[in-house]
Amino acid sequence: MQRLGLVPFLNPEIQSFIITAFHPPTDPAFQFSEFYHRLSDRGMIIYPGKLTRVGTFRIGTIGRLFETDIAQLLHAIEDVLRDMSCSLPLDR
Repeated sequence: MQRLGLVPFLNPEIQSFIITAFHPPTDPAFQFSEFYHRLSDRGMIIYPGKLTRVGTFRIGTIGRLFETDIAQLLHAIEDVLRDMSCSLPLDR
């Protein structure tokens, strides 16, 4: 996620092992609803979130998950952000 420029809401030393909240991209091309639906179309479900006054989205990491599952999710996130024309740090 860091490679894609997605910043966690909490510092790593106090993050949960079950769910991680991220700040949404600041790129004007990013719309959470579209992001959510495009990931869902690929079989990847994430969670919207609003922690106090801060908008976030969350990724759950509980259950029978494997490294390949996380790699597929990260690949899908990257593809969706590119399809939405969001600028990514790796494009620079």
